[in-house]
Amino acid sequence: MTVPVNQLWQQIMNLLREHAPATAREIRPPGPADDIRGLQRLVGLALPDDLVGWWALMDGIVDRYDQRAGDLVPHAFVPLAVRRAHEEYRRVSESTATDPTCCGPGQAHQNCAGDDGGPFCTALVPICRDITGASLCVDLRSGPDHGMIMTMAPGDGFSATHWGSVTEMLTEIAERLDAYTRQAELPYGEKHPTVNDEGMLQWP
Repeated sequence: MTVPVNQLWQQIMNLLREHAPATAREIRPPGPADDIRGLQRLVGLALPDDLVGWWALMDGIVDRYDQRAGDLVPHAFVPLAVRRAHEEYRRVSESTATDPTCCGPGQAHQNCAGDDGGPFCTALVPICRDITGASLCVDLRSGPDHGMIMTMAPGDGFSATHWGSVTEMLTEIAERLDAYTRQAELPYGEKHPTVNDEGMLQWP
């Protein structure tokens, strides 16, 4: 049974407040509903319910280059505010060529969600960013992997992550933070995150 986004986020925030307070303090209040609707109009495709639900609980972290928030999302990503997601989508869509094997007029796409490509697909909405300019995006193309999290880097195109949805991404964060607090052994040789002396969460 899938745990709802609000429960996952409450668990994450409780763990952050106790163990990584500097990161917890940088998380912004819920995103304005008008901003979410404006982004959806810009993209021209419906946003997944779990993404809308997450933004309804928090409006990202200001993605400064001084990294005062640490990293909330593996590996070294911070979630974007809805307006920043809007800005990033507009900037990339206006400055980057679309994938000629995929993107057609009117948000028609030849490839399915989860398919790799490049340099940019208009169905990819950035939701997290790192200091190098790489993004985590939600894939709004149709297919069984609709809603998958993709990574997109300047000059490298885009490719699938192991997260099939925002919910899966938040589930991993919650589980690994909980394991960190208990110093429980992780599967597959994964490493625990660390918290520095300032209380900022950082992922290996």
